[in-house]
Amino acid sequence: MKINPITLKSIENMKNKYKINDLEVEYETIHRNIKYPRLEIKTGYLYLILPNGYDNPEQLIKKHESWIYRKVSHIINSKKQAENRKLDMKRSDEELKDLILSYVKSISQELDVNVNKVRFQRMKSRWGSCSSKGNLNFNRYLKYLPAQLIEYIVFHEVAHLLEMGHNKKFWSIISTRFQNYKKMEDELLIYWLSVKDLEGIE
Repeated sequence: MKINPITLKSIENMKNKYKINDLEVEYETIHRNIKYPRLEIKTGYLYLILPNGYDNPEQLIKKHESWIYRKVSHIINSKKQAENRKLDMKRSDEELKDLILSYVKSISQELDVNVNKVRFQRMKSRWGSCSSKGNLNFNRYLKYLPAQLIEYIVFHEVAHLLEMGHNKKFWSIISTRFQNYKKMEDELLIYWLSVKDLEGIE
């Protein structure tokens, strides 16, 4: 489960700006040996990942103005909401492990899947992940979140053992327990922005 889309290397152009309606969007361009250009948004900042020789980034932005405006506006609104979220400052790493392992056990039984290994680490771009070998990884920063969001993330990762992609089948599995999963996903972004400030995560 990603938080931020990418970690970037070799940034070429700094502090470019593009006006979309009432928003002034900052963007950076990165040229790589790829065939097609793509856009990534990381906590409100736009990155243009471009093929070598691609020299008209603003044309690409203009083509996707509506999508960019929607995404950046959502992040700006989430930042405002983050000011009203309280992080759990009392839960220890060991308590987090015990809580997640209990969720993994009950949810894997419920979904009738086998989990191989469960690992914990500090991650800058994901709340959790699941491999095709049945290995689950969880972010130690989850300790700051409400228990319901932690349960949601565990269910999300265990559900990937039934369906690895984020497709219609996957979200139908999620909705068997979390019909409000879109709201949960929004909350995860809001809480991430709070955790990011607390931990000084770049």
